[in-house]
Amino acid sequence: MSRVSVADVACTRGGRVVLRDVSFELGAGEVLGILGPNGGGKSTLIRLLAGVLSPSQGTIRVDGEDVASVARRATGDLALVGSKAGLYPLLTGLENLTFFGALVGLDAAEAARRGRAVAQRLSLPMSAFDRPVAEASSGTLQKLALVRALMVEPRVLLLDEPTSHLDPMASEALWGAVRELAGRDLAIVLVTHDLRAALALSDRVAWLDGSWRGAAAPSEEPSPDRWLARWRGAR
Repeated sequence: MSRVSVADVACTRGGRVVLRDVSFELGAGEVLGILGPNGGGKSTLIRLLAGVLSPSQGTIRVDGEDVASVARRATGDLALVGSKAGLYPLLTGLENLTFFGALVGLDAAEAARRGRAVAQRLSLPMSAFDRPVAEASSGTLQKLALVRALMVEPRVLLLDEPTSHLDPMASEALWGAVRELAGRDLAIVLVTHDLRAALALSDRVAWLDGSWRGAAAPSEEPSPDRWLARWRGAR
């Protein structure tokens, strides 16, 4: 069974069709990279996959269960990391993790234990746990957001332009963290404008410009330029 199954999904917002004809399957341990133009519906798709929005038609399932039911349980099975970390600036890194862990039923000790274990895997210094988030660099903020997402042991990790506000060194550090996660038991959907990162990290890469233009393995094209030509020809 696929970890994520999307079938004939469309989404209409404010009387405008934002997405149409979206169908794909994603297994545990797979990374799906999604690229496309601004306004092409990528962030809308991420919110549909997170259960934040409901499709106008079609179905989205996680391990065979409707995504809305999974999201309502608030157990952390779906984890979303966007371009903004979404952490409380006056709290320390650890206090943030304790707060968000409590929302899915983790006590403070367990949230701290899991958070430190994930931070070690992602090469995040433990000092980030002790200082107010307001003092952290943008790269550290995004890694803390990734720790917050992963410590609840999600089945699906959704990344929506996680490096859009980062400098090149911080971006590379975050991509390295995602690379470390690839191949584990969770399914990862990565929305990005960084074609080279998508090709390096993803098992399949897709193009979305309001409708689904299909997905293919990075090995099918030898260079980013040929990928861009491929998608231009699909329009």
